[in-house]
Amino acid sequence: MKGSVVFSVASKCFAPAAEDEYAELTAPEAWDAFIADLCDCIAPRSLYELLSEREVEALKNPPAYASYSAFCRRHFTGGLPASAVPVESIYRTRREAQEGERGSYHADSALYMGALIERLGLTLPPQYAACPDHLALELDMLAVLQRSGCDDEARSFLSERFDWLVDYRQQLLHLEDPESDFYIALVDILIDAVTGEGNEEADCDSASSGR
Repeated sequence: MKGSVVFSVASKCFAPAAEDEYAELTAPEAWDAFIADLCDCIAPRSLYELLSEREVEALKNPPAYASYSAFCRRHFTGGLPASAVPVESIYRTRREAQEGERGSYHADSALYMGALIERLGLTLPPQYAACPDHLALELDMLAVLQRSGCDDEARSFLSERFDWLVDYRQQLLHLEDPESDFYIALVDILIDAVTGEGNEEADCDSASSGR
């Protein structure tokens, strides 16, 4: 289930985690396995065909915990000058906003995610009560759908839920943070899954079991 593993690992990078959890996620053996799964999913292309050299190096060398934690505090917290909160509603409402207005929470995407989580009998973590359409939850949901064998729903979810990442990537590009390349690389991979080789990426699990 390489595709679901890739999305599950990526989901954990866009939300704060305890030091021991992050250490386990980015341990050399575990991270090398993630990179290998990712390379399998984008084959026959290489990472260097999909990403810039700087992004590839950042992706292969995830931030140390202190840098990751600082990035989360500075950029994944709403209302700060350098906020880049990965919440779908913000970027969808920003597209429709008048000049000078900001995006907001609780758009239709949040209602959709809340309803989907309830329909599947899952529990919305309390920290995401205001933003069920957070990227971390959306990626985790995609992984759940793939692992559950819901291939058609997984494909629809992938094609419908992630087009806002093009706007989010622009937000990341404006951050003055040395760790931005790592997150831009992850976003570029996700954008490619939707707009580039999205159908193949969505079928990676099926192919490996014989997207």
